[in-house]
Amino acid sequence: MAALINVERLQAATGLATVECHDRLSSTMDRGRELAASTSGLPALIMATRQHAGRGRRGAAWWQPPGSLAMTLVLDARKTIEHAGGPLPLWAPACGLAVAEAIETVCPTVRPQVRWPNDVEVSGRKLAGVLVEATTSHHVLIGVGINTTGSAAAAPVGLRERLTTLPDAGGRSILPEELLEAVVPRLVATITAAGTVAGRVEIVHRYQAFCSLTNHPVTLFDVLAEQLGRPAGTPAHLRAARLSGRCGGVDESGRLLVDSAAGRLAIIAGSLTDPAAIWTGEDAATRG
Repeated sequence: MAALINVERLQAATGLATVECHDRLSSTMDRGRELAASTSGLPALIMATRQHAGRGRRGAAWWQPPGSLAMTLVLDARKTIEHAGGPLPLWAPACGLAVAEAIETVCPTVRPQVRWPNDVEVSGRKLAGVLVEATTSHHVLIGVGINTTGSAAAAPVGLRERLTTLPDAGGRSILPEELLEAVVPRLVATITAAGTVAGRVEIVHRYQAFCSLTNHPVTLFDVLAEQLGRPAGTPAHLRAARLSGRCGGVDESGRLLVDSAAGRLAIIAGSLTDPAAIWTGEDAATRG
């Protein structure tokens, strides 16, 4: 990947202080944590042609076609955290939205959608994933993997029907540099906007237009939810191993809204993937 990146041009286009291009890393998030701890040279971008220990949410393993865009953006988020009162659950869906908007700009023939809380998909197949972490030093790490090359046909057997790539969906590969110039400014702007009430309202408005779940039935697992509009005397929160209902979009905190048999719920924590279906990388021989 390093040969495909003009670092000076990328820094001029994005305002990045540090850009690192690695042939191979355990994960860009691991390296991002090291840079966040140093607190200098930010904002910083770390990329890797291959990751041998990339992870997703809830312990899921991460697979991408070799040469696809794998990156972590490290930002100083102290002002955002101070204004908002702490790290925001909205960050993950908002950053997924930023990635979807960037993909649509660079690849007009692709129609990406966001799948709460942090995936970008095309026709129900995952094209990109986003992982957002806040550090104790008030920095935010945004890990992004986009399948910019290859084909889902080369994926491990357990993933082939779940994934897509930009060549599969749009008919061509995308150079990482081309996509980075669209993705990075949107991610920075999104984190900044999330620090204000008006910014969060605007993010949610944009999110609804890209949401693949709104008005569709959903099933969630390992759920913690707030019960909205509950009768007096009923518990404020609900826990369930499995919960089904109809999606009503997201609220300004980034919580998924679900109309269920228990009433309208705001999902604080939960997964749309059955724990039994999480890919943990047993197909290791075929991973990139």
